[in-house]
Amino acid sequence: MALKRMQSNTRVQNVIIANTDDACPACRDKQGTYYKGDAPALPVAGCSHALGCRCFYEPVLEEIYP
Repeated sequence: MALKRMQSNTRVQNVIIANTDDACPACRDKQGTYYKGDAPALPVAGCSHALGCRCFYEPVLEEIYP
């Protein structure tokens, strides 16, 4: 749902997949900046963290104010 909101927002050009310091290798591999239409879905397939996927989306804004 968060990704869909970012994709529909014209101010958001890219999204960052960020994660915690204790993220598993699969989640660390997905960390980075993506064009909003190409961002992979979360949770990350193959995540092996005991608490589940620790990744989250952060928007990269083209402009802050109209």
